[in-house]
Amino acid sequence: MKRIKYKIGVMEKAGRSKTLSEKLVKTAKVVGEEIARQGCVLVTGACMGVPDVAAKVALDKGGLVLGFSPAKSLKEHVEPPFSYPYPSQNMELIFTNLDKIGRNVLSIIECDGIICIGGGMETLNEFSIAAHEGKVIGVLEGFWGLIEKILPEIENQVSEKSGAVLIKDRNPKRLVRRVIQEVEKRRKKIRKEIPLTFENKRGEQLVGILHLPAKEKPPLAVLVHGFGQTKSKRSLVRLARSLERQGIAVFRFDFSGCGDSQGELENTTLKRQIEDLNVVMKGIFKQVNLDSRRIAFVGESLGCVAATLYYKNYSDISLKTMVFWAPAFCQKKLIPIWNSKEQLKEWKKKGYLIVKDKKIGLEYLKENENKDYSSILLKMHLPILVLHGKEDEVVPLEFSEKLAKKYKNIKLVKLNTDHKFENYFEQQKLIKETVSWIKKYL
Repeated sequence: MKRIKYKIGVMEKAGRSKTLSEKLVKTAKVVGEEIARQGCVLVTGACMGVPDVAAKVALDKGGLVLGFSPAKSLKEHVEPPFSYPYPSQNMELIFTNLDKIGRNVLSIIECDGIICIGGGMETLNEFSIAAHEGKVIGVLEGFWGLIEKILPEIENQVSEKSGAVLIKDRNPKRLVRRVIQEVEKRRKKIRKEIPLTFENKRGEQLVGILHLPAKEKPPLAVLVHGFGQTKSKRSLVRLARSLERQGIAVFRFDFSGCGDSQGELENTTLKRQIEDLNVVMKGIFKQVNLDSRRIAFVGESLGCVAATLYYKNYSDISLKTMVFWAPAFCQKKLIPIWNSKEQLKEWKKKGYLIVKDKKIGLEYLKENENKDYSSILLKMHLPILVLHGKEDEVVPLEFSEKLAKKYKNIKLVKLNTDHKFENYFEQQKLIKETVSWIKKYL
């Protein structure tokens, strides 16, 4: 018996057989036969027309067919208003009881790839679901259905938005083969960057990206971005990919109110960020097989404070080292640097502060205006690397110089750049120093 490879959907207008052109019937037979010959399961909406023709040929050639019916029973399936074909022998029929649109969602999700042959609005619906789900989509050219007509306008968006792969061909047999080859290539390729979501105690979704090396139980580095920043900051992305190439798993995520995560920035406090980080740390070890005895944190600006406070509150984790990029520990001295007396008065009076496109709530000011969190480092005996720009206009270099002078476990590296490390060559040094340090301790 031939090994079943993949599930390939055949999508086309569900017209009655008498209304199908000779060209469509011939093409449907070629597609059905080739899917069966390749040892794949043919998936349809269990309807009439091209999918039915392809399904019958696939069954005749010893293939397997999976049909998703919009009905709730065989009786409803074959009677009006559906009046769908009575299922062929050996066809596996699934009654979804979801009507046509709901049926489409289930059938497409079940597929590894789909073949679109002409078609109208319903085929377009199936196409859009497949694109949204990042499937391999084959479009048979030359039939000028609705998809082929609008394809020039949407083609670039299909892969950019969801990672779907679009394959066009005029030869039906070759199109089937190319779709199967692309599906096979995807199956063999292990994803290196995987989106993960967690829900914090306030019911907000926290969104992150896991960089997973191809090795068993790798150590983990968690990247903690600064105030109002995101996981997608280029320096963090470059660092994550560099560490992954060294066999270290990396998780970069957005705090509540930042980037892709839910919530509003104006509600941000360090207390909430610590809670978010705790949710992330618990969740990631539940979902991924990582070495919980080898963990590193990389913090950026206020993210250094959040990571340190988290470790103080949850010191049971096996943290081996920390790396700080321009740490903002002494909030009571930094807040007056960042804001004039007039701004601080306005902040307290209005209950919020607007800085460019960011709205900062009063809770953050109340929490931090009299705090210097660097005292926490007294009880931390971990090796810590601090990287700081000589031209930092947000957190002056002198703050990190004092830390390095006071604590023997801190090594300070100065770079010729600003707070955001945006100078390309200095950013390369930043990443190189960080990777080298983490490799040493993980």
